[in-house]
Amino acid sequence: SFVMGGMTDFVVNYIPDSSGVSGEICRRGLLIAGTFRSNEVEESDDLIQSINLMKESGRANVTMLTVGELSKVDVTKLVSSKLCLPWRYTKELGGLVHSKTRGNPFFVVQFLRSIIQNKMLSFSVKSRRWTWDCDVVDMQMISDGVAELLTTTFSQLSSTLMRTVKILSCLGSQVEESTINALDSTNEVLSFNMQKELALAVKEGIMEKAGPVYQFTHDIIQQTIYELIPSHHRKLLHKAIGKDLLKSAANDSTMHLLATDQINLFCKDGDPSLEECSQFAISNATAAKFAIASSSFEQARSYIDMGMQLLETQHWETQYSLSLDLFEMSASVSCMHGEITEMSTRLDEILSHSRSFDDSLKASSLLVKLLASSSKFEEARSNCLIILSNLGEVFPSEVNLPLVLNELSLIQKTLRNITSNQIKLLAPMTDRKKLNAMKFLNMLCMYSVISKPMLLPLLSCRMVRLTMEYGFCDDSIVGLATAGLSVFHFTDDIQLASHIGKVSESLVEESPKKHVLRSRLCKELMTGLRMITEPCHSVLPLYPELYNSAMLVGDVENAMICRWSYCAVSFWIGASDLFSVSKNLVMCIKEAVSLNFS
Repeated sequence: SFVMGGMTDFVVNYIPDSSGVSGEICRRGLLIAGTFRSNEVEESDDLIQSINLMKESGRANVTMLTVGELSKVDVTKLVSSKLCLPWRYTKELGGLVHSKTRGNPFFVVQFLRSIIQNKMLSFSVKSRRWTWDCDVVDMQMISDGVAELLTTTFSQLSSTLMRTVKILSCLGSQVEESTINALDSTNEVLSFNMQKELALAVKEGIMEKAGPVYQFTHDIIQQTIYELIPSHHRKLLHKAIGKDLLKSAANDSTMHLLATDQINLFCKDGDPSLEECSQFAISNATAAKFAIASSSFEQARSYIDMGMQLLETQHWETQYSLSLDLFEMSASVSCMHGEITEMSTRLDEILSHSRSFDDSLKASSLLVKLLASSSKFEEARSNCLIILSNLGEVFPSEVNLPLVLNELSLIQKTLRNITSNQIKLLAPMTDRKKLNAMKFLNMLCMYSVISKPMLLPLLSCRMVRLTMEYGFCDDSIVGLATAGLSVFHFTDDIQLASHIGKVSESLVEESPKKHVLRSRLCKELMTGLRMITEPCHSVLPLYPELYNSAMLVGDVENAMICRWSYCAVSFWIGASDLFSVSKNLVMCIKEAVSLNFS
């Protein structure tokens, strides 16, 4: 405004009136050119007033030139001219450029430059012409300037279209078509069908469709539309969307997680009723289970924390089952992250409020893991034996070699004749008491390796017998593999140990919980049974696979053991040069430090 004010003063006061000046002088003059965006100024602004003042003074000829938007035809002709190709060849590309730039000349040039820089539009020496793929060009995001330009047109949109895009903005920058169908099926959030409005949103350039996904053409557009919703109404809209999606979720984990995310956006600053708190706490508990099942432990933590916040003050009395679920999951996730203090706090809470022995079993198993992670293996083993005794599985307090050899001799015939098909034909184990016993026997096998290896044959043989008598479960595979390792260590029957190892590995690979079992048995099957009969070079490539499986299920300890073993075996057998081995070892140590594993 300062520059414009000075220019106006110069024109009005120092340039003579052209009416009283000779023709020769009039032919001399000063050309002043300036530009401004009409959508950014109003009639009352200093700029417009200065221009009007110069017009009225009569001392300057003021000409206003308006550069409007180019039509689709104009853009196509421009592209045709620049690419030296017939109009019919560039028609589709021209239409894309127009839709991405809204016909703004500056943005047209900018967009063409960007697709050339991104190699979406390139000159083919072989074809001797410019070439492009319209599907690829369509993926190029519009510029910030075009996005800002589009936001100025929102006031011209119909109310139904505006309400549709406001709802979609609450769901993020992109939305699955199935989510829109779910919202349309109930007609509770909106009284009209959103699918019909979305075609218009795409035409207006607000959204674009890629397969089954609708997405905003730019983050600025999504954010601007979202901020147009009043804060209070926005919270209520998140709640309405979440509750609506929950009705359509059923067993659809993706839909349930999306619904719970919407509800939690309301819960963070909203004021849910007591009934809603209970409903939303259950929703978060279910979402946490889905997240844990997909190994998204950080995401699970956020659902667990919100679920616990929504519990009533006296929740152990009024919401016992839900509280037990949430606190057990919180302890499990804390265990995955190595957060010992929080895990211990959660377990103390559970064990002090458990109403029965069965209700305390999950917490007891986590407590055993906590003790083992603190290197209290004797105490962990002792706790397991006490729980197993309560479950009807008693073991002698003193174990010696004759007892071990006798136990193995009694089961050798069963092990020798066992096959993977025979195991798979067994009925599933359904006795809850025996299932819990198998679970604690599995844990006890893991900790007895360090604290009392002589106990392993007794534990594994008991697991095999329970399997043959009561049916098959995932822990049966652990018992079988551990029995194979016991046979090798205590009888030197390598052939039988190898047979059991192969049967166990076959069962692991066919199990739906393959990654969990791989992680659990990485030492027994890999560094144990397979190393006995196979060349080390053939076993080495399996360590990265086991590492990936362990990381997928959050078993950091066994993941790092597999990575370390890979480095050690590589060095031992000379599979890599020393530089590669040292490089892998340094990366292993760095990862161990980052994961707080020592």
